[in-house]
Amino acid sequence: LDQTFADFELIVVDDASTDDTVSFVQSLRDPRIRVLRQSTRSERSTARNVGLARARGEFVMFLDDDDLLRVDALARLVGALRGSQHALAAAAACRIALPNGDSTLPYRPSREHTGFVWREMLFGWWSNSGQNLYRTEVVRAVGGFDPAVTHCEDRKLWLTIAWRGPVCVAPSTVMDYRIHDGQSKPPDIDAIRRGVFDEFIATLPGDRQREGRCIRRAADLVDAADRARSEHRFGAAIMAQLH
Repeated sequence: LDQTFADFELIVVDDASTDDTVSFVQSLRDPRIRVLRQSTRSERSTARNVGLARARGEFVMFLDDDDLLRVDALARLVGALRGSQHALAAAAACRIALPNGDSTLPYRPSREHTGFVWREMLFGWWSNSGQNLYRTEVVRAVGGFDPAVTHCEDRKLWLTIAWRGPVCVAPSTVMDYRIHDGQSKPPDIDAIRRGVFDEFIATLPGDRQREGRCIRRAADLVDAADRARSEHRFGAAIMAQLH
C-alpha cells in the first residue's frame, strides 16, 4: 500500500488460512483490495490461478506473503514493461535478507536489457515472484501455474514465458526476499528442479533440445565446481568431471 505507483488492485488469495487473514485485510478498508477466501487448502499454484482469473489489470505480479516489495517496485517494473513494447514480462533484482540481519544481492545487469532469456533461466538464473511483472494476457495464454507443481512452479512458468518472447531485465532492486525459519523445502528439491528443466527441454524443437541439454550440462559443471571449491577440492572435482 506504500507503493509510489498507486494505480493497482491487490488481490489477496486466502488459501484456507487459520490466522484471521480475511478480517485483517478487510479492516484496512482500501477499495483497491479484494480478498478471495478458499474454504479448503489448494496449495499455491492453484491459489495463484484463482487470483489470476479475477485480475483486471494489464499487468500482473504474484507476491508471496513473506517477501517485501520496495516502495518503488511497481513504478520501476511498470516503467520497464511499458518501455519495452515487445517484452512479455519485466524482471528486476532482489536482495536476499538473512535472519541474522545480513543480506546479499544476487546477479543483476548493469543496464536495462530486453531479449530472449530462456537460456539464462535454463542455466540457473532465477527471478522470484515479486521481482517480476508479466503481461496478464500472456500468463493466461500459457495456462497460468501448473496445479500439479507446488515447488519450482514459478521457474516452470518463467521458462514457458521466456521461450515465447523477449523479457525486459532491469538493473534496479525491487524486493527483499526474506529467509526465515518458517520456510520449508522438500528434501528432493534438486530433483524437482531438474524435472522442471528436463520437461522444458523436452518441449523444445529438436535442434534446440541438444542446446538445452548442453546448457544444463554446463550448469552441472559449474555447480560441481562451486561445491568443490567450498570443500577445498576444486582441482580434483574438475578433473573428475572432465573424465
